[in-house]
Amino acid sequence: MTYSYDVQPGVPPSAAAARRGVAFMLPLLLFALAACNTDKLLEVEDLDVATPGSLESEQALSVVHAGAIGDFQVAYGGNGGAEGQITISGMLADEWRNSETFPTRIEVDQRIIQEQNATMTGVMRDVQRARAAADFAGAKFQALAPTDIRRAELLNLAGYAIVLMAENYCSGIPISRLTETGELEFGEPRTTDQLLDDAIAKFDSAIVLAGAAGAGGATELNMARVGRGRSLLNKADFPGAAAAVAAVPTDFVYVIFHSSGTGRQNNGLWVFQRIASRWTVADLEGTNGLPYISDDDPRVPTEPAGRLGFDGATPLIFQNKYPDRDSPVPLAEGIEARLIEAEAALRAGNLVGYTTALNASRSEQGLDAVVPPATATERQDQLFKERAYSLWLTSHRLGDLRRLIRQYGRTESQVFPTGPYFKGGEYGTDVNLIIPFDEKNNPNFQGCLDRNA
Repeated sequence: MTYSYDVQPGVPPSAAAARRGVAFMLPLLLFALAACNTDKLLEVEDLDVATPGSLESEQALSVVHAGAIGDFQVAYGGNGGAEGQITISGMLADEWRNSETFPTRIEVDQRIIQEQNATMTGVMRDVQRARAAADFAGAKFQALAPTDIRRAELLNLAGYAIVLMAENYCSGIPISRLTETGELEFGEPRTTDQLLDDAIAKFDSAIVLAGAAGAGGATELNMARVGRGRSLLNKADFPGAAAAVAAVPTDFVYVIFHSSGTGRQNNGLWVFQRIASRWTVADLEGTNGLPYISDDDPRVPTEPAGRLGFDGATPLIFQNKYPDRDSPVPLAEGIEARLIEAEAALRAGNLVGYTTALNASRSEQGLDAVVPPATATERQDQLFKERAYSLWLTSHRLGDLRRLIRQYGRTESQVFPTGPYFKGGEYGTDVNLIIPFDEKNNPNFQGCLDRNA
């Protein structure tokens, strides 16, 4: 059951998310009937709907908190009927290969995304909804229970939603919102750096709140630290990124839970493979792709499905990182903190620090230590391969390929899948997801500011 504002066709995704406010999964209302009286049943209104007025009390905070987590779950890992950021970003990168017939998703896999791509509208709407839901719920906590540690979690979720948009999309995403009077305020286009600054502000607020909570805020504090470090890494502030994550324990992990209870709660990475056969794990995709299957690395567990994909032609390889309908998906991890430290050390020419941090990450994952290769380029390749395998299917890979271009001087043809596309034609040149055409209903938005890395 949900509480929502209607989303009108043609409303830009960022505005639709703000107007909708938030979708709240409510518990079933259990009641006993003394007798089978249909007249009584007809008198009852909105048993399973949270009305706006019911959300103004402290008793509603658990509802808005759960709703924000649920919306983030859909935006991040997807569910039984929607792709998430992990799937779509991994398809544009080199983690997935399309095994179906939907042209909108083939465009993503082939790196030739059109502005009118309907899949992009839905996926953008979901991540904007996750951001808007976290902001909506956070505002309720700020007004009614400002020191409640759940407010820090909501700040973090809003921050991570913004980071996903900054890493995966072209520059120029507007952030629309509802004012306190309920009026829609269209957002101005935000550059990638501005979005990252927005996210950092969320994480900084969460750090203050979680820090004041002491031991009771440790999870939210480390979640914010990883998010802050990830944002600063994207901004090429390597010392700042390392400092942000220094106190994060290597065994820390914050996960987004899924459930087998309803289709909305299912793990979409599992559903779209195991049930729908829509995409397969890639291996050496387009020359530059990593050997996710043939390397047989334990961090990238796969298995042949024994059948073809939905298109009836592409061999289907299952991912086994999320082997069940209710498998949780990590969002922030201590191993990422160590990888951030390793990269900062590498950038500073500190090979001892690089090796120590890299092997701390590997040790946490039960892997043997490695030594750095001889050349700078080989060490960069080693680091980004470690990141690709350790953070596989967590919506990091697309952002990393883009960083290889803008921070390490690689070209898109050196890092993205390129050459002949296996379903016909050639790979395109897209290095990010496009902001969908519907956003042009926002008078402040005219399209991507650029499609650069």
